[in-house]
Order: sequence, then C-alpha cells, then structure tokens
Amino acid sequence: MIRKPHLQLIAGHSVRHGIRGGAGLISIFMTLITGLILAYVVIAPLEAFDQQKSHFADRYAELSPEQNQQLTEELNKSVIKTARKAIDWATDPSEAQLKNLTDDHPAIVSAFLILLMLFTPFLICLGGFNQTSSDIDSKGLRFLLIRTERPNIFFGRFIGTYLFTAVVFAILFVILMLYMAIKVHIHAPGEMVLWLLGGYLRIMIFALPYMALCAWISCSIESGFGSMIISMMIAYLIPGFIGFGSSISSSVHYGQYLTPWGYKYWLFQPMGLQFFAGILVMLGFTVLLLFVGSRHFAKRDL
Repeated sequence: MIRKPHLQLIAGHSVRHGIRGGAGLISIFMTLITGLILAYVVIAPLEAFDQQKSHFADRYAELSPEQNQQLTEELNKSVIKTARKAIDWATDPSEAQLKNLTDDHPAIVSAFLILLMLFTPFLICLGGFNQTSSDIDSKGLRFLLIRTERPNIFFGRFIGTYLFTAVVFAILFVILMLYMAIKVHIHAPGEMVLWLLGGYLRIMIFALPYMALCAWISCSIESGFGSMIISMMIAYLIPGFIGFGSSISSSVHYGQYLTPWGYKYWLFQPMGLQFFAGILVMLGFTVLLLFVGSRHFAKRDL
C-alpha cells in the first residue's frame, strides 16, 4: 500500500543523501561541467568577437555608428547561422521546427538546449543509477521493510532521486541564465531567460523515462556500478544500433520510436499536436518502466 507520509519521508531522505553522497557529488560536478562546456561551445564565437573588439578598440572607434551597427548585425547573422547548423546537425529538423528554434526563439539558447538533450540520458543515469541497488547488496532495505511497504520504498526513492536531479539541473540553468544575460547581446535577456526556463522544463520531461529506467535496473541487480553501466548501455547502445541499422536500411529508422530517444525532439516542436504528443509519450514510457520495475521489486528477495 502506498502511503503519502512514507513517500515524503523516503523521498526527502533520498534528496538529502544525494547531496551528501559520493555519487550525488559526482552527478552535480558532471552535470555542471557538461552544461557549462556546451554553453561555452555555443557562446565562444561571441566571446571571440568581444575579445577582437577589445584588442582593436581604436580601429572600431574610427567606424561610424552606422558601420559599427552593420558590423555587429553581420556578426549576429553569422552566429545565428552557426547555431542553425548545429541544430540541423543534431536534429535534422523540419522547416517549421528550425524556424521555431532559430527565429521564434533565441537561436543561441536553442543550440545549447539541443546539444544538452544529447547528454541528458548520460547525466540522468549518472544521477539515478543507485536508487536501491547498493542497499539491496548491503541488505539495508530489510530494516526499512519493518517500517513501510515495498512500493513506498521504490517510488519514494524514484521521486527523491528525480527531485535531486531536477535541483542540480536548476542550478545549472540559473548559472546559464545569469551568464547569458551578461555575455550574449544578440538576443534580449528576457527572451533568453524565458526560453532557458522552457528548455529546462522540456529536458526534465525528457529525463523522466530515463530516471524510471534507472529505477528498474537499480532494483534488478545488486551492484551500483553495474546498474550505472547497464542503464547507460540501454540508454545509448539501442539508439546507436538503430542509427547504424538506418544507414543500411531506411526501414530500421522507425525502430527509434521504440525508445524515448526517438521522440526527444518532439518536445522542441512548435506548440501543437506533436509537442503535446511528445509529452504524453515521455509520460507513457515513464509509467511503463515504473510499472515493470515496481513489479520486479515487489517479488525479488531483499
């Protein structure tokens, strides 16, 4: 029987333990480092231009305001063109989606979000692999079973680990909001902050099925390290094999829709049927994986 007070207690303990534990600290470090590196890759052309302007300040000072404005606009077009290439490389988007990402929203932010989506399963698996596996190995869950039922443990750990990961990503996005508002001058700061907020929500929706996958794998084996490796292999090898098979036969391409990976960029479609379908698909995968994981956890020896 699921008991709300027990869920809250176990989830809260998972969040606190994640902050203090070694795996949690590694997850925080890797998430922040990965996100900041991706942001730097996207913003580097702008910083290079700023450094060039500082180095040749006297030469730029000789330009008329109209010439200076024209030069800045040319740079902006060049940066947006680069962002469009990055998005096109990562997503193979439709014209409507590309327009939505580069014209309707800040292109620099869109490029960062699209790149971050590629690393999200890795970061989620890194933060969520050890929900129950180590405690099963140490037999520590036997003491917890005296006080509550198995569903409370399974779902409480899942909720707590997901909340911990959401907080870590929120810290990353707050840093990026401040950084981009100061460093990026080709988009209005308010537009970038709002789109980063929208991107954060989309990425956390995309993270749900992978956190549920980790919950299932974690309760299936008694090794935290093994749980991490298997979760990452499932998250990336299956889409990788499908992508390789697609280069041989185009019909294999449809196999990507057997995993959340195939729907990830639906979340960045213009607001409409496909966007909301992407959300429903992610929730559907999450419910399915949690159902399978909870059934296995209910039957296995602890």
